[in-house]
Amino acid sequence: ITIRRAIVILGILAITARASDEYHPNDLRNHYPDADSSLKIQTSHSISKAVQNVLSRLPKWISAEFTAIRVARSSEITEGHASLIGSASGVEVEASSAVDALYAIHSYLREFCGTMVSWEGENMPEIGKCQRPEEFERSFKSPTVRFFGNSCTFSYSFAWWDWTQWERFIDWLALSGFNIALAPVGQEAIWADLWRELGVSQKGLDDFFPGPAFLAWHRMGNVQALGGSMTPEYLDSQLNLNKKIVRRMVEIGIVPVLPTFAGFVPQEFERKRKDLRFLHNKCWNGLNETYSCTSSLHPQEPLFKEIAKMFIEKQTEIYGHVTDVYSADPFNESPPEQLSEADVAQMSHSIFKGCVMGNSRCVWLLQSWTFAWKKSAVKEFLTQVPKGRLIVLDLHADKRPLYKELDSFYGHYFVWCLLQNFGGNTQMRGNLDNLHKNYRSAISTEDSMVGMGLTMEGINQNYVVYQYFIDLSWSEQELDPRTWIWSYAAARYGSESPLQTLAWNMLHSTFYSQVDFKNPLPFDFDDDESNEHDERREIFLYLRPKFLQRIRYWFPEAMIEKLGTTFSLLNITLGSNKLFRQDYADVMREVIQNKLSERIQYAQNGYWLLDREMMKKGCTDVENLFIILDQNEVHDLSEWILMARAAARPKSEADVFERQARNQLTLWGPNGEISDYARKEWGGLIRKFYAKRWALFCDVIQTGNRFDQKKFEEQLMKEVEQPFAHL
Repeated sequence: ITIRRAIVILGILAITARASDEYHPNDLRNHYPDADSSLKIQTSHSISKAVQNVLSRLPKWISAEFTAIRVARSSEITEGHASLIGSASGVEVEASSAVDALYAIHSYLREFCGTMVSWEGENMPEIGKCQRPEEFERSFKSPTVRFFGNSCTFSYSFAWWDWTQWERFIDWLALSGFNIALAPVGQEAIWADLWRELGVSQKGLDDFFPGPAFLAWHRMGNVQALGGSMTPEYLDSQLNLNKKIVRRMVEIGIVPVLPTFAGFVPQEFERKRKDLRFLHNKCWNGLNETYSCTSSLHPQEPLFKEIAKMFIEKQTEIYGHVTDVYSADPFNESPPEQLSEADVAQMSHSIFKGCVMGNSRCVWLLQSWTFAWKKSAVKEFLTQVPKGRLIVLDLHADKRPLYKELDSFYGHYFVWCLLQNFGGNTQMRGNLDNLHKNYRSAISTEDSMVGMGLTMEGINQNYVVYQYFIDLSWSEQELDPRTWIWSYAAARYGSESPLQTLAWNMLHSTFYSQVDFKNPLPFDFDDDESNEHDERREIFLYLRPKFLQRIRYWFPEAMIEKLGTTFSLLNITLGSNKLFRQDYADVMREVIQNKLSERIQYAQNGYWLLDREMMKKGCTDVENLFIILDQNEVHDLSEWILMARAAARPKSEADVFERQARNQLTLWGPNGEISDYARKEWGGLIRKFYAKRWALFCDVIQTGNRFDQKKFEEQLMKEVEQPFAHL
């Protein structure tokens, strides 16, 4: 090991001793004279056996429905095509890839068999009762890229997953027709090996890597060391997990997106390498220099590209040649204070060139979220990479499509993405009609749009919105949300009734026809934080208590009670269905929250009126309603904590992992730097955290003293928040 390390260091010193890699932003043609502008992404040869392997993990009757499954062989991803041909003898499937065939099969199961596989679970009886015409045909077509992934999801939802959960989720990806997906798990083991070879000690790695709950933001250069580092044993366990994830993706025909070097380096490396230049990223979201303010190797250093090459080569040794698509997201939300357009251009050039040095067929996948710069800087950044070798994820195209602001990303291919969710919170929201209109508009007018993507920050919320978008992307005809939602409910519950149709009509016209809260006046009286909360539809019950807060709806509040009554009637016959129970809990949460909001306002009015009985009555009601709210939930805090503890390696780290799990949900940082961003409306968490906050608020206002918000929050941190979520 010592000899190997010495050889590596001597080689790197030789590289850095050469003249600096002088780069001129306008010499792209000289760098890539034979660049092919078409998008070419290699994939494994899809075979019908891959389809059968997925079906083998479902009830046996499903495979028996299909008399033939024919999958074309292709070495590259293409537009999705699939067809179903039904006859008296059974159903034949023809498709251009395994995932295309699996989407068509799942569509058949939902339409004719009253079944569904979702990320929350499945409605999948052991004995099928399919009702299909004796003869029928269905055809499906989708754009070339069907992408899944957001870096944040791997912390907000997947942080503690093991192979059991991943195996099921990859099957869901395939049954939904996705052909490209992020696969960042376990990369830290490879980085640790590389940084050791470059002279970084174990102490330096401990100060660089955060705990598992915060890895997503480490990978984007925002945090370091937060929550405590990870043991080598844990890193190895995650690398072994990702070997299984990548192997299964490749078997099915899903292209895994692996990481490449985005410039982020351990601070010990910077201290030791006085001969190199570095960029210093801003502290992120109020975190201090211990946990943020990361360093990046200056992209003009030849070592930058050499590190990328070394990393990809190490990665390839582990996984084999399984992908040509690599992710890197520099300058995400915390760029250096002084960032010139030349720095931006050089960073783009060096990331791509380093990736090409590691894999000559490299296609760089980039999140558009980083583009909080001047338009001219974004143009400099994007135009350093030849067309066909960069895919931009228009990450928030459902609300703010950047392709419209940035000239369709200056000719680069892009993916129209649905973000929809922040922090993984579970409030009901969405707009199916706007989703239909905006996606159809983009795909019919933008030549460089190559696909669709799901990029939510957390799963297990508002599944109806995501299933609609998946089906929309596979539909050649118009997909009317009103009629589609009836069939969605029928597949989800395995039943149909006028009451069920009425219930989902009401959901469509209320929570799933969300409008943005925009100030109708010619002046802006809200601050930026309030506008952001409006966009994300914050429910104040899960934020730090304050006066003068309320839940704002975009429809008559009376509809909430009607929804509660309707779903309560459905519960009589559908209460044993797992997916219905989730929807019922979601609806009843809204009913209870609305009552809580009213009683909190009642107690606060008692404070203003100096009416102690009014405060006492209101606060008693609040306490009781929080108990009801907690008991209503399907998901429980204990599940999250048990998964975190089970993931610990060695097991002596279980307490550390639990603290991280609690902190991410609540304080999000040692001192509440991003408090409540990742809140979850779960049983246990409501009772042990949110209810206790409001109980303290009630205690304080009932003293009769003047309420001081700052002092109250200090008391809240000391008595409720830190005891629950300290790191």
